[in-house]
Amino acid sequence: MARPATPASTALSVLACLALVGGIALADYATGYDIRLAILYLVPITIATWRVGRTAGILLAATASVSWLVTFGSLHRYEHPFYFYWEGVILAATFVIVVVLLSSLRAALARSDLRFVTVLEGLDAAVYVEDAGSGELLFANRRFRDAYGAGRPPAAADATEVHDPAAQRWFLVQSRPLHWIDGRDVTLRMLSDVTEVKRVRELMMRHRDAVHRSSRLIALGEFASAVAHELSQPLAAIATYNNAALLLVETATPRGPELREAMEKCRDQARRAGAIIQRLKELLRHPTPSLTEHDLNEIAASAGELAESEALEAGVRLELALERAPLAIGADRVLLQQVVMNLARNAIEACRAVAPRRRRVSISTEGAPGGGALLRVSDWGSGVIADIEPQLFQPFVSAKSGGLGLGLSICRSVIEAHGGAIRYRPNAEGGSVFEFSLPARHA
Repeated sequence: MARPATPASTALSVLACLALVGGIALADYATGYDIRLAILYLVPITIATWRVGRTAGILLAATASVSWLVTFGSLHRYEHPFYFYWEGVILAATFVIVVVLLSSLRAALARSDLRFVTVLEGLDAAVYVEDAGSGELLFANRRFRDAYGAGRPPAAADATEVHDPAAQRWFLVQSRPLHWIDGRDVTLRMLSDVTEVKRVRELMMRHRDAVHRSSRLIALGEFASAVAHELSQPLAAIATYNNAALLLVETATPRGPELREAMEKCRDQARRAGAIIQRLKELLRHPTPSLTEHDLNEIAASAGELAESEALEAGVRLELALERAPLAIGADRVLLQQVVMNLARNAIEACRAVAPRRRRVSISTEGAPGGGALLRVSDWGSGVIADIEPQLFQPFVSAKSGGLGLGLSICRSVIEAHGGAIRYRPNAEGGSVFEFSLPARHA
């Protein structure tokens, strides 16, 4: 940026230009105006206008015009005085036009520089320019001067964050090479205060860590609830078969085959409970279960067999409508069987509150369009409350009093882990229809 001129330098510039005007006038007079040196008056006029301003330029233009009129008037060879004065007017007008143009250009450049400096001074970032070789400070804005005065900020590479121990602030350093007004290579550097941004990032990281820890605790709680929910069936079956075995033992005439059958069913249910715990642990640790080829018809039939006793106890007719051809799918048998069991138990529970003639649950399978398989559990029970229908598969959403609201959420997680989708729709004849589709097993 150009330094403002002092009154002494201004006066000296004007005097030098006046002396130059006098020298040109004497030289023009001495040559008898044969060379016509009047054009050279533009040199001091231009210098005065550019260095001092329009007023000085007009003063030099008037002085040059008077000098030409006085010196040339004594030797003019025009036939009529009008031509002499006309040439003088043209010369003076030329000088004035040059002064006006130069002063307007000078003012425009000054305004442009002022806008540039005003923008830089108004920035919250510290901006400075230094010589690329010597490191000399060539320009610094207000923010830089307030922060560092005549000093320098800590050295840092481009696009890095640097800590200023004196100010206890963090700055992002950005730089780019430039050519300065005198042609030398310089470096423009900008230091943006990112202390608050950095503090927010750290708080967000701490918040994410806290959320992650909370999520793990919630997942652990959901896992514990899921274990309690899923084990209620086999444990209830074990208790039932144990009671039957005790009754057989207490009879006067022990019946060995029946007692053996009851104990074997207890053993099978205990193994099933252990398998459920193992699969849930594996699913928690590895979201994608280990899939092997199974027939969906066989899984549906086994789930229906397990739900038969509960259906009989509730007075519900359980029907199976399975596809004739095998439906090969990739599945974790225990988990998928548990999904069908949950859907069947929910359907049986929904039928308890309706008239006996409507207590019917159907488990059906069929091939899905484009490959894969579909299983549907339909009931003609009390249906789903409309208010909870949009959140039906969300955790802890239940219409049953005392229900955990985890059954359908677990079903959805298991089906999606198998690459399938589960859906609900109202039964047109009253009740509910839950169905899920699974992709075909690929070799």
